[in-house]
Amino acid sequence: MESASQSEASRGVGTYLQSPTIILTLILIAVYLVVGLVVGDLGSPISTAENMPGSTGYSLVLSLMQCDTPLPIYPWTILTTIFLHAGILHIAGNLLFLLLFGFILEEQVTKSQWLATFFITGVVGSLSFVALDAVSSAVSGFPNPTSVDCAVGASGAVYGIMGTAVGLKVVIILIFLLGLNIFAGGGTPAHLGGLFAGLVLRRYWSLGKRPFRGI
Repeated sequence: MESASQSEASRGVGTYLQSPTIILTLILIAVYLVVGLVVGDLGSPISTAENMPGSTGYSLVLSLMQCDTPLPIYPWTILTTIFLHAGILHIAGNLLFLLLFGFILEEQVTKSQWLATFFITGVVGSLSFVALDAVSSAVSGFPNPTSVDCAVGASGAVYGIMGTAVGLKVVIILIFLLGLNIFAGGGTPAHLGGLFAGLVLRRYWSLGKRPFRGI
């Protein structure tokens, strides 16, 4: 027979496991660990893999990472690159703000809307990175077509979650006070693209009129 305390604990765990914020956090951690173990470096798996041409880790990272000349080599990497991170500081920074603002957004939207926010803003962030390279190449001929430019990280989606959850004014304040661009690992075009998409979703769902707990 299960005691009352055990039953409450089980329900509590179940509630957390139904949280899209927790689910995506765990997925990002799992992907980071798998890539790190395959590459053989949990500290900076992406740079290590790039220096190991022909290895399993190199092939795995190249097939998932968004690299362009200036368009994506593999179209699916616009999505898969969201789940890759360059190193421990990179993923730690993204997860910190994903957890903080992810829970705030959960108070305002449904689970399906939360997931839509993550993936839509993440993909828009990736496309923003590609668009900048395409425009740069069209205008100035750079980057060099023989040089592959790559990007990884969930920061576009994190900025999108932030923008949807709290709006532009709060995000701007946080950027200046906390240096979010540093914690998120650079990649300004993806950040701005994700943020813009998040603000559009916030307006589309009229979240500015809904009260929320948190900040």
